[in-house]
Amino acid sequence: MIELREITPDNHLEVRALSVFPEQQHLVATVDKSLADGFVWKDVLLRAAYHGNIAVGFVCVFPFEEKGRCRVNVLRLLIDSRHQGQGLGRALLGATLKWVESLSPDRIRISTLPENEVALSLYKSMGFVESGIEDGEIALYLDC
Repeated sequence: MIELREITPDNHLEVRALSVFPEQQHLVATVDKSLADGFVWKDVLLRAAYHGNIAVGFVCVFPFEEKGRCRVNVLRLLIDSRHQGQGLGRALLGATLKWVESLSPDRIRISTLPENEVALSLYKSMGFVESGIEDGEIALYLDC
């Protein structure tokens, strides 16, 4: 089970230590980059993913309004390299979807680079529908 927690002075160093395998680093921005983005873009929401009392992942979402409707873009989602292969990516995406339900979105967007077949398969298995290439990434949408 994954619990999403706010990033605070008490846990930020633990969260900042999360990273993916070197061969995956071109697929997702670092936690430090995401934290910096969260500082600049005030509407970005950041959460650490905990499995028990261990930080295992990170998620960054951006809620926004478009034509009077609430949309949520899942910008970044990662599971630390030490915890991959345990089903935690699926659990993190599930916890993220449950969390953003409180924002009452009409639509949720997530994207990945075309070569990230693992992420693409996960997103589709969770109900996201591929929409095509947007800004060089495969965009997928989930209507709520």
